[in-house]
Amino acid sequence: MKLFKSIVLILVSLLTLTTSCNNRKTYAEYLKDEKKAIDLFIAKNNLEILRDFPANGKFDSNDFYKDPYTGVYFNIIEYGDTTIKPIWREKIFIRFKGLHYFATTDTILYSNFQSTFPEELEYIGPVSSLTQSSYANAGWAVPLTYVGHRGKVKLIVPFESGSSYDQSQYTPTYYEQVEYRFENQW
Repeated sequence: MKLFKSIVLILVSLLTLTTSCNNRKTYAEYLKDEKKAIDLFIAKNNLEILRDFPANGKFDSNDFYKDPYTGVYFNIIEYGDTTIKPIWREKIFIRFKGLHYFATTDTILYSNFQSTFPEELEYIGPVSSLTQSSYANAGWAVPLTYVGHRGKVKLIVPFESGSSYDQSQYTPTYYEQVEYRFENQW
């Protein structure tokens, strides 16, 4: 009986030890890896990160403004009709090309320009720390206060502001182009 108890105790100890010593990363480690990946992407592509939004609203092709609330970087390729502002609960249709998961080994550039159905975003206001979690992909919503209907931007989106897939995989994304169309302007 004493031998049986000793064997059970050893097995329980081994089980506890093996389950507590897993090699999963912590959330802080994922954030640290993401910062390194974004910094490397910025350096590799010679991007200039602007502290302030350009006073004249013009971006050079390698200028990116970093949103202070979300950490999303964006470059305005083309302003759309800025006299038209999105209204609350309006659907914004999104077409993108050049979606790249640059912190992974995935080298495919994804696009939905040829898709029958664009992605949709329901506008609930400017993105802040309060509304970020209400968007399916908050990164897409960040530039909406700057560009209008048919506006085009480039984006670097940290995983916290990305899609549910981006968040579950802890991977930031880069979009070569995102185009917005407001529902009430078709």
